[in-house]
Amino acid sequence: MCDFLDPRGESPGESLSRVVLHEAGIPAPTPQYSVYGSGGRLAGRADFGWEEQRTLGEFDGRTKYGRLLKPGESTEDVLYREKLREDALRDLGWQVVRWTWADLHHPATIADRLLRAFQRSARAQSEPG
Repeated sequence: MCDFLDPRGESPGESLSRVVLHEAGIPAPTPQYSVYGSGGRLAGRADFGWEEQRTLGEFDGRTKYGRLLKPGESTEDVLYREKLREDALRDLGWQVVRWTWADLHHPATIADRLLRAFQRSARAQSEPG
């Protein structure tokens, strides 16, 4: 089981997510996956990345956005910045799947969301550009 440990997990929810994903038969993701846009500029980092499937996974705990607050910011500012980040990732052709603590009690739901995202990505990659 020690081989399964990964120090890149940044929260208990991310660590439990890795276990749930593994038990659901989802391929192992790369934790803390960075996506770069044109000119090598960082577009965003996600909790989990499946490069081959061009899919990103995000575990959202209730305190996540509070931790992202900068001095003088409101929660709305953080949510807006998060939306812009996610839009930039999607514009680069990435699927984004989010889940919460409650979802971790329903692994099949998370697995279904991820598998649908993998399929959408595969279709988009096979379409003539």
